[in-house]
Amino acid sequence: MTSLDLSLWLAVVAGTLGIDDEPDDETGLTLVDAWLMNEDDVAPVYCRGADLLAATGLRSHRQLRRPFDRLAASVVRVSLKDGPDVRLWKGWEASPIDRNTPVERGIVSALALNFGLLVKDPWPIEVDLRGMAAFGSRHSAILYLRSLAWLAGAGTPKDWGRTPPGERVSLTIPIAALHRALGTNALRGMGQWNERAFGPGGRGGPVHRDLASVGLRLETTWVMAGTGARRVPVALGITVARAPVGARRVRRQDVRKSRSSASSAP
Repeated sequence: MTSLDLSLWLAVVAGTLGIDDEPDDETGLTLVDAWLMNEDDVAPVYCRGADLLAATGLRSHRQLRRPFDRLAASVVRVSLKDGPDVRLWKGWEASPIDRNTPVERGIVSALALNFGLLVKDPWPIEVDLRGMAAFGSRHSAILYLRSLAWLAGAGTPKDWGRTPPGERVSLTIPIAALHRALGTNALRGMGQWNERAFGPGGRGGPVHRDLASVGLRLETTWVMAGTGARRVPVALGITVARAPVGARRVRRQDVRKSRSSASSAP
């Protein structure tokens, strides 16, 4: 699942939550009530093509097909602990949206939606979906969403040392919890994280550039233990702060250029 895919899924859910949710004539239930009472992990959502294109920056309904296909193949865990694994996107009730049928009903995981509705922090966050869709690294989206939540005051485990919420927040994530905190089991160890996400020494890589493009300044530092050849990482220190708007615009252009160069490389 890419950052574009997750941005698309959030756009689908946000669009449905934003409608005037009237009770059904037959059941008397609103759409959200039906989600909460569902026992088959099935939640119908309304997909409006124009809104999804605007949220993701894509130009045609045809370009939405591959992201939806990747979402259908993606399995996620809905909590930091031992929650169930679910498929975020379960397909269309009829046919995919296109130019002739720009509004269709799709099916997403009811468990994923209900977890967010029932176990939620009281602090709302504002997500730049289009900016997130343009991220060059698949490892950036989860850290972006986590960073927004940390800045807003969302809780963290007690063993993650952290500063109070605000315009800048710092925390230290134990190495054993890194895969849960950053949302992937694909990367193992400091070397892989630096190579694919955080850059040499963990001090500047594709994830840092992606977050800068949406107005967040990220700093990552590995906490080491031992001496000499026996030094090993025991935690990752993360500091995230809101960046000036002017800096955000420049960096977003840089990210688009880097993505263009990467896509044209052999």
